[in-house]
Amino acid sequence: MGSWELEVDNNPSPANNAVLREGIVSFNVSHLHERANHFSIFVRNEQKEIIGGATVWQHSDAMYIDILWFAEQYRRKSLGSRVIEELFKQARAKNINNIFVDTFDFQALDFYLKKGFVVIARLEKFLLGHDRIYLKKVFE
Repeated sequence: MGSWELEVDNNPSPANNAVLREGIVSFNVSHLHERANHFSIFVRNEQKEIIGGATVWQHSDAMYIDILWFAEQYRRKSLGSRVIEELFKQARAKNINNIFVDTFDFQALDFYLKKGFVVIARLEKFLLGHDRIYLKKVFE
């Protein structure tokens, strides 16, 4: 088997992390026969600064919302709804019927429920006493 060394790195380089990421991506591709695509939706203010948006991973039959975030002063102004509606539009245009997301109990659970997502799993006391909730939106 050869020799090996176990190293705990509390400040890993992006290059070293990329080795692990590419390894699991390659393994997944060998089973899924496709590589996930990534896209983002940005919202900018008048100064063209990014004030929020979403990052999304996409396969041929599903999307995963990795991040949906807005700067504090831009929250509760319907910008999140506009981003989600654009995401739904993108999904429909690509014939994708499933969108997944996860959130903490202190983040955006009510927002996602209002947008038609349903809870599919809940990990209670996942982090510092807070629940992590997994949701799914299905287009018929």
